[in-house]
Amino acid sequence: MAPSQLEIKIRSLQRLLKEEKYYQQELQEQKDHVKSLETSETVDPYDLKKQVEVLQDTERLLPALYEKIGQFKADLEQFSETYNGTEDLQPAKTTLKEADALLARK
Repeated sequence: MAPSQLEIKIRSLQRLLKEEKYYQQELQEQKDHVKSLETSETVDPYDLKKQVEVLQDTERLLPALYEKIGQFKADLEQFSETYNGTEDLQPAKTTLKEADALLARK
């Protein structure tokens, strides 16, 4: 059976929330890597420069991701408010709370 519109919207928002966690983890790992390269005496300046660029690229992705999370959250909120089907809305409420918490601390 195909997933319902509610399930699609919930899973889409959950996927973005998971993606944000991965980006945060990648960002922290890249910061640590750059820091270790900066303290190394044998590092090639070109390598350091490229790793700093990777770090900056990751940092640039996050604002767009937060905006997208906000859009998907608003879409799910609107859909759940007008939803009159038989499916349980608890997963939607839980996912919306997670998105609220994430956007509040960004």
